[in-house]
Amino acid sequence: MRKFLREPLVHFLGLGALVFLVFHLAADRAQVADDKIFVTFGKIEQLVTGFTRTWHRPPTQQELDGLVDDYIREEVLYREALALGLDKDDTIVRRRMRQKLEFVTEDATAVVSPTDQDLQTWLDTHPDRFRAEPKWAFGQVYFSADRHAEGASAAASKALAKLNGSGMRTGASGLGDATLLPHELALSRRDEIASAFGDEFARQISQFEPGHWAGPVQSAYGWHLVYVSERTEGRSRPLSEVREAVRREWLAARRQEVVDSTYSRWREKYAVVVEGRPKLPDAASGNVTNAAQRQ
Repeated sequence: MRKFLREPLVHFLGLGALVFLVFHLAADRAQVADDKIFVTFGKIEQLVTGFTRTWHRPPTQQELDGLVDDYIREEVLYREALALGLDKDDTIVRRRMRQKLEFVTEDATAVVSPTDQDLQTWLDTHPDRFRAEPKWAFGQVYFSADRHAEGASAAASKALAKLNGSGMRTGASGLGDATLLPHELALSRRDEIASAFGDEFARQISQFEPGHWAGPVQSAYGWHLVYVSERTEGRSRPLSEVREAVRREWLAARRQEVVDSTYSRWREKYAVVVEGRPKLPDAASGNVTNAAQRQ
């Protein structure tokens, strides 16, 4: 008997039985734990807080009992859904889990506060994102294509000769046609001008020198004569002017960096096997090619 007990095979089988027993007991404990639903005081406070924020008052006792019952119902159905595997292969669930994990990862940067040197370095690296854009202030006279037999462009050209010949800067309101468009526009960026008059109009007046009438310039509404009264050039802005904007961008970049680096570490844990690529039609030629071959 002693000789039998000294056999390595017996030791191996005994160790295996012990591991199986421990695993079985642990699984039983986990099952017992899964059969219990704990509604903690903290959870009840969370339910009260959520109700109060929604209805701007605390719940009554009856409403609180209903909130607790609803939480228990949700927990029961959630656990049963997991037991049935309803979370598997569900695109919406997978996407939501991914979003929540990325949010948790991003929260790791919430306590990070950039220094002035960090912000200045970011500003120096991306100066064009924070430049003060050029602006133009101008007056305009409008000519409607529907009101001039000889053409709005020709009518505008005649008026332009008259304005430049007289040297008028003001008093041009008697020329042209009535319009709801502004006759005078204060210093505005090119995109602001484009939103009112169109992209082509904004492009053309950006080339005009201040101090004289120019045109005719076509917009989405008709033809215009334009007097650029002031122009400010674009310039780089110091950190003191754009600190908050730079800080927002720095934090956003930092969060994305943390998400990407965390993903890279997690990605190394997995061996990925792509069994094949589907053959897709080539949109340009109509030929069927392998997607992998086009990469």
